[in-house]
Amino acid sequence: MIQELRAIISGRLCTAAQRQKCQQEDQNFSEWACSQCREYMPPEQISPWTWHLLFLYQLQEAGYPFRANDLSLETWILLGVVRRILSAELIGKNLRDRTRSCQT
Repeated sequence: MIQELRAIISGRLCTAAQRQKCQQEDQNFSEWACSQCREYMPPEQISPWTWHLLFLYQLQEAGYPFRANDLSLETWILLGVVRRILSAELIGKNLRDRTRSCQT
């Protein structure tokens, strides 16, 4: 789940546009190379549970009034994990962006 969230946050999902770009960059591109790629994650490799947790996270961020018993204990715990991962990733991204802007 952690790697899936990181791929989503960092924009490292393999989209049709990304696949086409890879094909243009490498004339010997093959389906095998695509299946072995470690840089981009195909959206179909993201588990339905991760997508569901992201959906719940977005609802919560938008102010949806979840009550204590609206979700199972396991879901609340995983939602907290998602929040911590996303917060850490976003903080890290903001720091990297600031560092780059200071260097220019």
